[in-house]
Amino acid sequence: MKVRELIRQLELFAPLNLAESWDNVGLLIEPSSDGNVNRILTTIDLTEPVVEEAIKKQCDFILSYHPPIFNSFKRLLQKNAKDRIVMKCIAKNICVYSPHTCWDSVNKGVNDWIASCFTCSSKIPITPNSTLQNAGMGRIITLAAPLSLNVVCDILKTHLGIKYLRVGHADHDCWAKRHISTSQQYEIIKTIGICAGSGGSLLKNVDTDLYITGEMSHHEVLAVVAEGRSVLLSEHTHTERGFLSSAAKFLQSKVEGGVEFLVSEADRNPIETI
Repeated sequence: MKVRELIRQLELFAPLNLAESWDNVGLLIEPSSDGNVNRILTTIDLTEPVVEEAIKKQCDFILSYHPPIFNSFKRLLQKNAKDRIVMKCIAKNICVYSPHTCWDSVNKGVNDWIASCFTCSSKIPITPNSTLQNAGMGRIITLAAPLSLNVVCDILKTHLGIKYLRVGHADHDCWAKRHISTSQQYEIIKTIGICAGSGGSLLKNVDTDLYITGEMSHHEVLAVVAEGRSVLLSEHTHTERGFLSSAAKFLQSKVEGGVEFLVSEADRNPIETI
């Protein structure tokens, strides 16, 4: 399959107009000719080990969720790791494409994958997209049956494949004030706001019992618990990494032309809990 046709099919799943205005999505490194794509390596982050893996596995296309090129370049130097990544991909004629917030926004994308571990009676985007139904940034879900915070934690850890979560517990008095009309018990969760990656700005003032995201700043968490809400933080890429396998299988079934999708084995969370 030619590069341009592959990109066309990728964008049928997640159109580029779903991306946030600040993002840098789409084709980032174009090969010198519109050659055939036979093998695609999917990754969350495009690091030097991932590039070497792509070369070793004879991949001619890297689908990197996070854009490896974000800020402008004034020069490309060997002393800079990001520069070396770009230069190596160009030298090896490897195409690089990033979907990032397109995948966050699209229906059946990253945020829907996070929500899929819960049985919901409703699910809507936090900021709906004006052009595509059921798309938009973040998700607000209403659980089919209320769950304790501890049960929510267990479900989420299993789904994300991790052992630990950081928990910000809602202030008791503020929780009681939020639920004064219903007397909902402390940290019995009915509604959840979800944002893959870093959710501090998107989740701000979203009226749910719990926020689930990868990371928030110290002061953002202070504000959330003072509003009578709880928050679960899994680390940034844990909210995204598990989606890669699902995405690779889905795209393998949708993209025509015998292209093979692989999930990177060299890609990993740069932060380890010890």
